[in-house]
Amino acid sequence: MSNQWGEYMTLLATPGLPSCSNTDYLAGTSNPDYGAGTSNTDFGAEPTQSHTPLSENFIPHENDAEDSADSFVNESDEASELDEAEYPIPPEDGLDHVDINTTFYRSIPFFEQTFPEIPADSVDVPNLRYAKFYNKSEGRLDKGMLFKTKEELMEAVKDHSIRHARSEYYVTESSKTKWKVLCKHSTEGQWCKWEVRGGYKPKIRRWEITVYKGTHTCVNMSLSHGNINRVYIASLHLGHVKCSPSYGIKYVIQNVKDQTGYDVPYQKAWYSLKMTREIVYGTWECSVQKLPKYLGAIKKYNPGTIVEWKHKGFQQSTGKYVMGYVFWAFKQCIDGFQFCRKIISVDGTHLYTKYKHKLLIAAAMDGSQQVLPLAFAIVDEETYPCWKWFLQQLSRHVIRGRRGMCLISNRHGGLIIAVREGPDFVSPHGVHRYCLRHVCSNFNSIIKNVVLKDLCWQAGSEYQLRKFNRIMEEIKKQSVKAFAYLDQINKEKWTASLDGGWRCGILTTNMSECINGVLKGARRLPVSALVEITLERTVHYFRVRAIKGHKMLQNNQLWTDFACKMFISWQQKAVEHTVTKYSHAQQSASVVTRRQIGHGMNTHVVKIAN
Repeated sequence: MSNQWGEYMTLLATPGLPSCSNTDYLAGTSNPDYGAGTSNTDFGAEPTQSHTPLSENFIPHENDAEDSADSFVNESDEASELDEAEYPIPPEDGLDHVDINTTFYRSIPFFEQTFPEIPADSVDVPNLRYAKFYNKSEGRLDKGMLFKTKEELMEAVKDHSIRHARSEYYVTESSKTKWKVLCKHSTEGQWCKWEVRGGYKPKIRRWEITVYKGTHTCVNMSLSHGNINRVYIASLHLGHVKCSPSYGIKYVIQNVKDQTGYDVPYQKAWYSLKMTREIVYGTWECSVQKLPKYLGAIKKYNPGTIVEWKHKGFQQSTGKYVMGYVFWAFKQCIDGFQFCRKIISVDGTHLYTKYKHKLLIAAAMDGSQQVLPLAFAIVDEETYPCWKWFLQQLSRHVIRGRRGMCLISNRHGGLIIAVREGPDFVSPHGVHRYCLRHVCSNFNSIIKNVVLKDLCWQAGSEYQLRKFNRIMEEIKKQSVKAFAYLDQINKEKWTASLDGGWRCGILTTNMSECINGVLKGARRLPVSALVEITLERTVHYFRVRAIKGHKMLQNNQLWTDFACKMFISWQQKAVEHTVTKYSHAQQSASVVTRRQIGHGMNTHVVKIAN
């Protein structure tokens, strides 16, 4: 046996022999340097030539003399207590320090060790390993729950009482370090024992529920809840108003009903929605103070954007200007207008704010029959000075000397006078046309006859002069007053048959009305939020059109889809027409339409030069 022991010690002294892993250990071993020769985590490291000495408590097995040092650890936990007879007894000379009763254990890698899981919400709580936090989905309160602020504690108690306990409470004590509430209801003269107390803990810098009597001894049959106030309703709709500025009162009432089961009065919902908008977008006064900086930032980071101001005056006491008008137009819209039809639609709309300002809009139409916003302005009233200033800015920054423009608008008195004084919409540089829908609406407000109103629309939208005259005779037969009203309006400004081709088929101000519809919800917001939304919607417009434009270019499509459909439709009709006369000198032709049941076989003169 001594020879076997000597051979074993010689084997261990051989250079390059791998040492024990740092994860292999013995029960009772206290040497921290054990197994430090080669680490399990040093993948690809060069083997060391030096060998770590054996621990004082280490005892080898005689059958493992030809294995590495790592193989001295038993392979199963069942063999943790080994028979001492299986181990060779070392000679007494020089090895008296070896303990033959030492027990060996299987190595436990680091990744097999388990540690208690720490809640994610409690990692920021100083000096605490575990903590209780309020979960809205569960709605359960408990003693020892922690909150960062007093407001969070109050919000949790309110949410629990409204949505889960369905009982009202009132505050009996409130200070910087304490907060106490009791149940508001009683049963048969006995007050409910439900109670919540909270206090501030300076050591952990948190608010904690110190007393909680969570069992209600009362019965509440009320259909309303007194703790549902404006602040609570506003907190439920912050995300909705942020995503959709047009979020209405009926949605507020329905959402509160769905989440709490209680109905709220219309007035409370209105004030709550107003508070929500002010939280998300700010008040009108703060928004006006922010507007110059916001528009300045747009001009800086979007070069070419136009912003014009007109102030009412200067206040010496405050050192600030009084806002009058503000005009803005984005560079991309100005550049895009050069590729649109020479038609501009202008309209004004109300802002549902505290000061009742007006929003003026100018829009055009691109080749895909899509509305392109050109310019916006906020004015105090829709009057002649406002329209004159807006049209001046429109001519200066958007039209830029482009001739042959057609302006379509309603018949507002101040606007008509302002157009007459502008050079771009007066012959020979341009024309002014009326919106047919507004003409029919004004006509109906006086005549008050739906049948005559429909005939008025037919007369204005008819492109053939003989058909227009026939409809006007029909109106005259039914009402001389109605005929006289339409006859006194310049027919070039409201009829398609006498328009001269300026309208290009556009009869109404639906272009600007479309922008009004898009901004309907935004009209209730402060001015800075309104400008921000016009920017977002314009960016969305160009993003969508850019994708379609790239697809058209990749397919070598030179015309828009709308133009292609119109051309194909006209081509199919033209095949059935007949050219009877053609003049090279006048560049004109006489075309006879095909015969149809009840109509057809009409002769039209087509002037190719025009």
